[in-house]
Amino acid sequence: MKKKLLYCVLDCETATLPFADIIAKGDPERKKRIAIARPLIYDIGWTICDRKGHIYDKKNFLISEIFSVPSVFNTAYYADKRPLYLEMMKRGEIAVKPWEEVMKIMVSDFARVDGVGAFNSMFDFKKAIPFTDLYIQKLYSPDYYEWEKVQRGLCQSIADKKTRHKDEEKDFDPRHFSFRGTSYNLFDLWGLSTSYLLNNVSYKKVCLNKKMLTNSGVYFKTSAESTYRYLCDKYDFIEAHTALDDAEIETFILSRIAARHSIEYGIKYFPFRDLGETLDFCQRLKKPNLAECYIVYDAIQTYIDASDPCNYVTMLEHKVDILTAYMSK
Repeated sequence: MKKKLLYCVLDCETATLPFADIIAKGDPERKKRIAIARPLIYDIGWTICDRKGHIYDKKNFLISEIFSVPSVFNTAYYADKRPLYLEMMKRGEIAVKPWEEVMKIMVSDFARVDGVGAFNSMFDFKKAIPFTDLYIQKLYSPDYYEWEKVQRGLCQSIADKKTRHKDEEKDFDPRHFSFRGTSYNLFDLWGLSTSYLLNNVSYKKVCLNKKMLTNSGVYFKTSAESTYRYLCDKYDFIEAHTALDDAEIETFILSRIAARHSIEYGIKYFPFRDLGETLDFCQRLKKPNLAECYIVYDAIQTYIDASDPCNYVTMLEHKVDILTAYMSK
């Protein structure tokens, strides 16, 4: 009998370094840049599932070194969910454990599966887990303050856009997650979704009608939330943004991908670009669909109106001119 393939679908919620707010100087965009580049996991959850989405096991933990330290946890975007986590703890739905204990459990579960992944594996597996692991190691080492001094300088550069958010591994491997001496096959549900579920006229029309566009209005949304909405025809669905709940949603997405295609390993860069730009989609017709065009026009113009002048805004203004000319046909 052929061995059943098993997968681990993981999600995490993150905070960032406790001095991020000081460096950001109250600017949410500066803080966001730091948080993306220096994520610290406070909530991690995963499922063990098969291709049909059947869940054989699931785990969910709060990380004591992050969740239980207010100066760190309060940097989280969803810090207001703390009461929710406390209620989950009371109900026995989640446990607070040290990072090292959780990692031992995670590695043990990884040994059971054929591949590991997330909806954005670049973030979860190439940034969040490695950086949190490094942070915890430094936290319990005698050179923590020297390391923190270096991180303060790096975070300042990140906030000032003086350094790019490059993966810190010298030999970046998009097909594997290497952790503590073991390499695991790595899949990315984001890239697989854009390739096999979302890159079609039906989804793009839904995105326009439901206004599921990126902030700039240039691209269609391709998040786990928008993907799940489309697959289930539930457009009022809102992600919980707690690790296990989101991992379960992403497990369902994996099952829909697997129903059409094999689970390929590897990370695709910028998968949202697969769908093309909203402007190009509007111009696919000889005669403009004005309802669709105005949705894109309003989204891009709203972003322009809320932004300071810069090269990107100038580029968006050019796109608006192109769309306006097309609409006047």
